[in-house]
Amino acid sequence: MNDSRPLLAIGLMSGTSADGVDAALVRILPGERAQVETLDFHAAPYPKSLRERILLAGGEAGAPTDEVCSLHREVGEAFASAAFEVASRSGARLEKIDFIGSHGQTIRHLPEGMEGEHGPLLPSTFQIGDPAFIAQRTGITCVSDFRARDVAAGGAGAPLTPWAHRILFGRDNAASAFLNLGGISNVTYLPPMGVEGVFGFDCGPANMTLDALAGRITNGEKTHDQDGALAAAGRVCPETLSELRRHPYLKRKPPKSTGREMFGEAFVDETIEGIVSRGGDLKDAIATLTAFSASCVADAIRDFFPTDPPLAEVVAAGGGTRNKTLMRGLRGALGDLPLVESDARGVSPDAVEAICFALLAWGTLTGQKNNLPGVTGAKEAACLGNVTPGRNFASLMRCFYNSA
Repeated sequence: MNDSRPLLAIGLMSGTSADGVDAALVRILPGERAQVETLDFHAAPYPKSLRERILLAGGEAGAPTDEVCSLHREVGEAFASAAFEVASRSGARLEKIDFIGSHGQTIRHLPEGMEGEHGPLLPSTFQIGDPAFIAQRTGITCVSDFRARDVAAGGAGAPLTPWAHRILFGRDNAASAFLNLGGISNVTYLPPMGVEGVFGFDCGPANMTLDALAGRITNGEKTHDQDGALAAAGRVCPETLSELRRHPYLKRKPPKSTGREMFGEAFVDETIEGIVSRGGDLKDAIATLTAFSASCVADAIRDFFPTDPPLAEVVAAGGGTRNKTLMRGLRGALGDLPLVESDARGVSPDAVEAICFALLAWGTLTGQKNNLPGVTGAKEAACLGNVTPGRNFASLMRCFYNSA
């Protein structure tokens, strides 16, 4: 396409913590290496009742199909509202925005399938947040449902964002790593630009387990451990931490992904039981799980990353970067390997994942193969995402066609 044609896009994202919608407005300058400028960012918390229903639908028991059906629309409308808000904050007119990339809200992710009540369940994934309502309300063409195509190609459907991490954080003459501390932590290996070999995978639980414990400790008053204060008030139980570090997921070789199905409420309950049996309490549990989150990342890099060339740094983003206890534990676990937050590289830690979905949508609309089989385990590279036309669809397609 014509390199001189800048594109305005909104990326929308909500992770496994289900705390709300992150919306980033960006300008993409296509070229041999695309350039991305962040124009504005807005985090829109879910109303408490909606978050509770989402977590219930994504929990082990699930929710009735009529509830999921309604949530699909309700979350879609929450995503549309976040798009309106980020555009309004920046002063951008909706009709000037070219497209939206929406990850949606994952409520089931079964990359390997599982045994169900009526027999085997196939590898599959399900994100709610109906793109039809996003496109209808905003008038903007929406690209969504990125994971499903990768699963159809034999992949785990996650992590998806390493394709975009290279655009944002790849270095010309050094290898580095990008770390996202969301509900689940995931890490991306970025070889020097021009060198093949980008890969990434989910390390283990991060904010998801800590958020659950923060809610229990405060009787629902807090949805997360502000600054890591609750963990700092507890004591790490070394015996329990040692047991957690032997979890079979951590020893599996990449590509791999995980989520609430493996590290959800049952996992938290088992961890609490182990700590209480050793004389600890809930604050000791959150301290131990915070240390576990840090060790998952450090062990993943140590066990699975190349050492030649050595990593120059780990760039961290996501909500977990605001947890001082977690970041302190990470620095200790990584030793001499520098850990910097993404804003030191020009991108807000809160906005990275939303920006990535704007980039993935750009890849879809320009026909690029925007998954990485070395990351997800897919049998082939594929162009991910489903396109829901907005009122600007015809003019958008003419733009891409005329500049091809």
